[in-house]
Amino acid sequence: MPGNPRLSAKKSSKHSSRLNRLPYKQLFDTEIDDLIHIRKDFTVYIDNFVDVTPKFLHVDFYSQRKYKLFNAMIRARLDTADSTRQSLSRQSVMSHSSTTQKMRLGGLRLSLEDILKDIGSIHNILASLMGEDEGHEFQLRRDSRFKEHRLPFIRVILRQSPTFLLYESASITVAKGTPLGDFVEEDNRIYDYLTIGRGNVRRRSEAETQTNDILTKTRFVNTYYRVTEEKGSYMSFYELYDTYKLLSESHADEEVGERRVSRTLDPLFTEDLKQISKSSSFHTASMVMERLLAGNIYGEGQKRFRNINLPTKFDNAAEYRYQPEVIFTLYAPKFGAPRISGNMRKAVSDISFCYGNGDILAVAYGVFSYSALITVSTGDVCIWSIKNPHNPERAYRYNTPVTSVEFSPFLPFLLAIGMYDGTVEVRNITKPDDAPISVTQRTTSLNRDPVVALKWIQNQQENEDTDPVLALSSNGTVWRYCVIRSPHLLSFKQVELYRMHGQPEGLQINRLTNNPIELFANRHPLGLNITLHPHLQDIYYLLTDEGCIYKCSTNTTLSYLDVWQTHDGAVNCMDFSPWSPKLFLTCGNDWCIRIWMDGIQKPLVTLKHKMIPIYTAQWSRTHSTVIISTNRSSVDVWDIQRNLLTPMSRTKLGSAFNTMFEVSLCGHNLAVGNERGDVNICSMVKMPFPPHFQYEELKKSLFKAISTDNELIIELNNIGFFGYPGKVSRR
Repeated sequence: MPGNPRLSAKKSSKHSSRLNRLPYKQLFDTEIDDLIHIRKDFTVYIDNFVDVTPKFLHVDFYSQRKYKLFNAMIRARLDTADSTRQSLSRQSVMSHSSTTQKMRLGGLRLSLEDILKDIGSIHNILASLMGEDEGHEFQLRRDSRFKEHRLPFIRVILRQSPTFLLYESASITVAKGTPLGDFVEEDNRIYDYLTIGRGNVRRRSEAETQTNDILTKTRFVNTYYRVTEEKGSYMSFYELYDTYKLLSESHADEEVGERRVSRTLDPLFTEDLKQISKSSSFHTASMVMERLLAGNIYGEGQKRFRNINLPTKFDNAAEYRYQPEVIFTLYAPKFGAPRISGNMRKAVSDISFCYGNGDILAVAYGVFSYSALITVSTGDVCIWSIKNPHNPERAYRYNTPVTSVEFSPFLPFLLAIGMYDGTVEVRNITKPDDAPISVTQRTTSLNRDPVVALKWIQNQQENEDTDPVLALSSNGTVWRYCVIRSPHLLSFKQVELYRMHGQPEGLQINRLTNNPIELFANRHPLGLNITLHPHLQDIYYLLTDEGCIYKCSTNTTLSYLDVWQTHDGAVNCMDFSPWSPKLFLTCGNDWCIRIWMDGIQKPLVTLKHKMIPIYTAQWSRTHSTVIISTNRSSVDVWDIQRNLLTPMSRTKLGSAFNTMFEVSLCGHNLAVGNERGDVNICSMVKMPFPPHFQYEELKKSLFKAISTDNELIIELNNIGFFGYPGKVSRR
């Protein structure tokens, strides 16, 4: 059958190239012509006489001729364009293949970008076959009858492929106990059976999208939706005038709590204000608001107290002034209406920083000098926070002056308070509205003298609930108080001191006068302070007005272990070095600060500058060779590494006389109290950079200070290493 075009196409495809194959369009046209030729033999009639055979479409032979001439030209050019198309650059081919998908149109490859840009134009087809320049030249030289020719419009439709849902496990939250809730629980049990139960013995794959826990909630947590809207109100100028006129007409001021307010014509206003001022929630809210507002005024001082901007060795300039600077002052609060003219002025008798939070400190207001002409009859204890230096956050009033306070290092929320009449009580500062935990009972505690010092000691007995407190009275008696399950403290006498006869060891003082027999009216020395040993838990030291230090133990009662003379007069303070449990200093009324070594009965260094009694002296917590002391008029800073004759700085903080000071937990700040009741918070930032080897620097300074005393050098060498293991500091 040589006339069949299909067989001829198959035969030619074996021996001819790709360009000589018949295109699909020609094959379709051939089949369509065959079908039309066959269809001519059929005629359709209705009712045997009506001819309804479809008529053939009219074909424009001129247009058909144009398509045939165009296809013949393209077929002739395919051979020459094949080599041109193969020489196209890889970059142009990649750009067409990466942007859009190739489509076949009449044996040509066109991209979607080309179609949208110039749909079916001859220039676009020839450019893709022969290149841009050659295609444009051919377009100019082609016959004019092809200028009007355009391929038919091509419509490209992009449809979304269907989505096949294989598995879906929706998360449902329903109320428990309802039919739908029972259905969900049953579905969960089936799911657990198929995943972790006996039904999981099958091939499966785990793909987890959320937690396996079932989140349940009760309907009580649901809240109703609140609809908010804006409403306007009208008020005339006459009503505003009448309202402000009534507010301006007020009666005399009256006291509400601690403040004086104006009472308006409405009596309910005053009653409501009184009730609000007594509410604990109101005090808490006002305390938080005062903290927020205090940051606007005391922000810089608070940053310096928290050591946010400490100087470093990389700074361009450094100041070594050894001078404390006042960053802010905790002014004495108003203690109420005075009965006498001097009752408002209460001195700072003691200061204690909280061991759990260095921003909190307790200040006792009462009597400091027992020889004052005007004494106070009441006392107060205020709990201050650095976050609010304007007002205290806790205030406790007493009918007797307060002489000492001390926070517990083991339970930091417990505060022990000692008073002028010998009363000792323990409070929980986290519960300001509660009564004291325990108070001494007058019938069982025989102490009637002022409690000058308090120290918490570690609990050594299992039957005790909390740690006991050692209280030193001014009559030289030490009482031990234990907090038990009772509103009263359990007390008993720990030790009672008697005046020293003869010459004790230590500082040799010539006690001989014109009358060799000297008798005192009181045979008990006056107790001034108490100090705990930093390493041995059962050892403590008592300081008296004789200038002697008594070494005692909590394991023994009514007796002391050792005594030595340290000052020719009262010894006011004793402090151990943070870098050595054997090195300590003392200060007293003989105007001296002496440095001692445990085991050597002679002072290593004596510091003396002015003929003024020294109230308090302590080692610096940041510099091993620096000592800070205070007297009646100034705060002195000594550095035994540089100068033993004069202090490095003398700072007068104000016109009021100083009473005492306390070093903060970080060691960079001081809290200095005065007789007016003010506490100056000072920063010790402008100090030399601390040495890297603190212990070695301290040892070197001590040997340098005693370089002219051969006996002391020998004794200090015999002591050997006198620091803590690892040469670290303990505060």
